[in-house]
This record gives sequence, structure tokens and C-alpha cells, in this order.
Amino acid sequence: MLIVEVCLLYLLHWPLAYNFDNFAFWDNGSYLVAHYLLQQGHQVFSYFGWQYGLLPLFIQELGFHLFGATPVSFLCLSAPCVITVAVVMGRIVLLESGTAGRILLILSLPLILSFPLDLPHSLEPALLSLGLLSQVKGQHGRALAFATAACFTKPSMGYLYGLVLLLFIFLDSRESIVPPGVESSNPRPSYALLRRVRRESLPCWREGLRFSNPMLSLVPAVCTAFGLFLLLSMIFGWKAVLQSLLPLSGARVYRAMHVGWSGTAKELLYFPGVKLGYYIGTPVTFWVAATVYLTAAAAAVWPIARNTEQWTANREMILTCAIMHLGFIALFYGFPASWIYYAYVLVAGIIATEFWPIAGTAIGVLCMLAALANYSGIRAALSAWKTMETNGSTAGLFAASDERAEWNYVVALVKHESPALFTNFGEAQLLFPWLSAPAGAFIVSGAVTDGEILREAQKLRTAGAVIVPTIPKLGNNLKNWPGPEFSGVLKDTTLVFNGTYFQVYRRRLVH
Repeated sequence: MLIVEVCLLYLLHWPLAYNFDNFAFWDNGSYLVAHYLLQQGHQVFSYFGWQYGLLPLFIQELGFHLFGATPVSFLCLSAPCVITVAVVMGRIVLLESGTAGRILLILSLPLILSFPLDLPHSLEPALLSLGLLSQVKGQHGRALAFATAACFTKPSMGYLYGLVLLLFIFLDSRESIVPPGVESSNPRPSYALLRRVRRESLPCWREGLRFSNPMLSLVPAVCTAFGLFLLLSMIFGWKAVLQSLLPLSGARVYRAMHVGWSGTAKELLYFPGVKLGYYIGTPVTFWVAATVYLTAAAAAVWPIARNTEQWTANREMILTCAIMHLGFIALFYGFPASWIYYAYVLVAGIIATEFWPIAGTAIGVLCMLAALANYSGIRAALSAWKTMETNGSTAGLFAASDERAEWNYVVALVKHESPALFTNFGEAQLLFPWLSAPAGAFIVSGAVTDGEILREAQKLRTAGAVIVPTIPKLGNNLKNWPGPEFSGVLKDTTLVFNGTYFQVYRRRLVH
């Protein structure tokens, strides 16, 4: 059923996923530019910036080698990750929860799967959700291995989850949660009913949670780390792998773009002109209410954390997910819509609370909020089907008619004037060969290399015309650049077109 829901969601949101803006001028296209630059023999981190781990880049290159580097193949590469998250969440619900949890999962699945359809942002949830499932089953060593792989994908939540797992392994290494079927041939479906028993009472082949020596629980993670480091070093170089494991690029980007709760993130809760419908028909109310509920549940669980007679897999999952979720809010939350990255962690923690007497009512309320939260997404998707269509002028990608008409006008205006296009992201230069070749993949302050800035600035200064996308939801990237690096690139130019989606500057001839 969950796989069917995933397929329906893909169909519903296809015009928004297979979209002209997303690939030509936004970050989906930048991954294809990264592939292009690698094929040209350039090196990641030295020639072009990259703010993620190298595991998704390796998988992407392998996929493009097999299926070609196109927008369709790009989206297809993330499909197994999306399906994995859905199926794993279903397994967690079956192990931890009952009817209320299953209903919540069905209603919140569109929110859980709202993460971007690129490999860094889709592979990480697949790995971490597999880790959570392994933890529920009592396989902490395997869970730690998945967390380790997540660190090679995005150097952020994998570290926090790994730290949580290490605490459970070393603080309670002599106790074990009995897996299903150990105590009874007909066990109850909820892990909340499974009690903690002494390790010595279980045969070693049936323990499933921890080895008698906690150091042995680290073996899968160590092997995973060593294997991935060796593999990626052979392809990208060991210095690049080490650099990708440090969350320095992401921190620099957050600081340069003024994101986080001291910057733009607070617009999730309030922004000028906000209306009541924003809180009713979008995920914000569900996310806030679910956060409060999970935090309260974790606070109730914490006092009995060391009571082995009352400690269960459900309680461990509540505490784990609460730490991960609150850590995300405090450390990683960037943009107003950043909730999309770890919604699955929040829901996994909530469904683990169903064994509480009052949980049924609370989860019921959250089910209603989740249903309402889907309104804005469904409305946007249906509107896209009505207002967007594919066309050769937009490289076969979905675009609104007014944007397509404006783009066609821009093409006719400057196509033969050696134009350059400035945008932080996107593969417009690959989709339309009459544009100058891309100088970098992610032209983002904090992640961009000095070489990318120099090449991009030189390209803009020597172009006969400069196209600057001003798409309302993306903004004017040249105007909004936080530093002085591109301040003079429009010197000796005249604004010849100022539309809703694009500006065009033509360079004056200097005699």
C-alpha cells in the first residue's frame, strides 16, 4: 500500500519534479553540472565546490554511466531511496505501533517524502531510516553502520545519530531487548511489550541487540567506514574524502546566507502578511505540534532511562528520535522549509509512543493535522498540472506558459550575442549549448571555490549579453550575492529587458 502511495505521489508531483526551473536554474541541475565537470577531468573541491559527502556523488556517477545523464535518469536514481524510506517506515510502524500509528504514517507519508529528489538528500533518509529499523530490531551494530554510511552522504545527522547509538551501546552493554519470538511463539506486535532481560540468558545467536563486549558492536561501523573511505579515495582522492567528512562547507554556507533561527528560518513560524490559512493548510502546525508532543514524550521517558525493568525498544526509539529531531532544530535547521529533511525522524518517534494510554488521542489529533498539512502540496501539484506543460523550448521540461513565453523572447533577443547566464545553480548551460559553458556547479557563497568565482566573473565580464534569472521563488542571485566578487560584472551593460522571470543586460561596445 505504501509503495502504491509513493507511485501516486510521484505522478501527482511530476510537473513540479520534472520542472524547467529546478533543472535549468536550481540545484537539481547543478548535480548534472557536477557530472559534466567530472567528465571533463576536473576534481571535486579543488576545481568546483561540493558541500555533501562523496558517496552520493559516486553513486550518481555510476548511475549516469549506466543510464545517461539526463533529468529523467537523475530523478530515477532517487526513486529506490524514496521507496526504501516508505517501506522502512512501514516496517517500523508494524513493530512499534498499532492502528493509530499506521493511519498517521499513511497521512504523513507525503510530508515524510518531501525531501529533495537528489541523491545527497534522498540517500541520507534511506540510510538513517534503515538504521532506525535496525535499532528497533535490536541490531545496534548494524544501525551504527548505517549511521556511518550516512556520514559519507551528508556530514551532519549521521554523526549525531551515531553518537546516540554509541551512548546506548556503552551505557547499557549488559542488557538486551528481546527480539520478537524469543519469549513467545506468538508475540504481541508492539515492541513496547518486550521486556529487557539479562544477556547471559540468551543464546548468542539470538541476542540481536548487542555483543557481550560492546567493542564488538563497533565492528560493522568500522568496516563500513574503512570500506567506503578506501573506495571513495580510489576515485576522488583521500584528501577530498577527508574534506567531505567535515561539515565545514555547510557551516560556511549557513553563515554566508544568514540562514538558521537567527536568519531566515524563523519565517517558518511567521512572516509579514501571513494569513490563518498558512497555519491550517501547510505542514507548519503539524510539525510544531508533533515537535512539542515528541519532546514531552522524551521528557517523560528520560527519568526511567536507567530502569532496566521498564526500558523498552519503544522508549529507546522515543528518546533517540527526540534527540535527533531537537539536534536538527538546534544545529542544522537552515531555511524555513528545512523541516522536509528529517520529517521521518519526527514521525518515527511519534509512532513509538502509542503504548501510552493518552497516545491514541494525541496521535489522532496529529492525524487530523497531517491530513490538513497535505492541502497546500496537493493544491500546488494539481495547479502545476493545469498551468504547466512540456515544450522543446524548455528542453522538454514542465514550465508555465508565461515563463516559457518570456524565455523564448530572451532566447530570440540574445542567442547570437555570445550570452552568459548567471545563476547559483542549474544546468541551463548544458541544456542550451548556445550559452557559455558552466564555470562551476554550486556557485554558493561558502561552498564555491576561488577558481569558480574567478571563472564565473570573467565569463560575465566578457559576454556580449548577460541573462539573470529573476524567477519569483528563486530571486535575483546576482543582486543577492553576499560579497563583492560580482559587483562589477555588469559594467558597460544596459538593461534591455526586465521581465518577471528574467533580466537581460547587453554590453555596450567600447570604441
